[in-house]
Amino acid sequence: MKIAAYYKLVKPGIIYGNLITGVAGYLLASGLKIYFASFISMAIGMSLVMGSACVVNNLMDRDIDSKMDRTKRRPSVSGEISRTSGAIYSATLAIIGFILIFVFVNKLCALVGLIGFIDYAVIYTYLKKRTYHATLIGSLAGAAPIVGGYVAYSDNFNLTALVIGIMMAVWQMPHFYAISIYREKDYRKAKIPVMSITSGKMITARWMVFYSFIFLISSVELYLIQPSRLFYLIVMSLVSMIWLGFNISGLKRPDIAWARKSFFLSLMVMLVMSFMIAIN
Repeated sequence: MKIAAYYKLVKPGIIYGNLITGVAGYLLASGLKIYFASFISMAIGMSLVMGSACVVNNLMDRDIDSKMDRTKRRPSVSGEISRTSGAIYSATLAIIGFILIFVFVNKLCALVGLIGFIDYAVIYTYLKKRTYHATLIGSLAGAAPIVGGYVAYSDNFNLTALVIGIMMAVWQMPHFYAISIYREKDYRKAKIPVMSITSGKMITARWMVFYSFIFLISSVELYLIQPSRLFYLIVMSLVSMIWLGFNISGLKRPDIAWARKSFFLSLMVMLVMSFMIAIN
């Protein structure tokens, strides 16, 4: 059905994951208070903007998506949704999303959303086929939802907003590097220059350790700059160290099984981080 195809085109998994962090950022700024109009407008508007960016990414990646088992059945590849229809769909989502944020939230939140949109839909999508540095550059887009959620309430980009943005950005690096290792066959088929292919699994594993260590440091930093519960520091320190320790264990043998486990562990870390930030 066409409705199902349009739904798949926005990459709902990515939207839901990022929306969790956006809500966490909002609740951190508000102290668990919710102002219905701004909160709902932020959530819906952010989802529409992210969906629009994902549609653009799908349309631009049709050539490489057709070569990978994981993506070859996407509506943009199968032809179920044409490039023109996809472009109109993307534009509609973006317009409605930005209007909701601009009118019912604030201009700063709209600016953060615009930066995230351009970073993912334009810069990351262009560089993805050309350099493994696209992952680092694309991490800015992944940090946009949590920062956008924070400024949606505070209307102020301060040190706290910067630190939670860094936390989310550095979280993405080991998360995606793990994907690049256990999905390496797909990336080779599509000739996408991810680090595990251009530099090898061992180098990639070392960078996973580095970024998960920075995640630990930034988690503690949030406790130091933001009036926080000791419970936050204990839980985030423990979770971050478990993730870091597991990534260090991969330095012995960074194989597919280890990378898959690291990937799922990173998802658990993200959920715990979002919850702890929200109730902080």
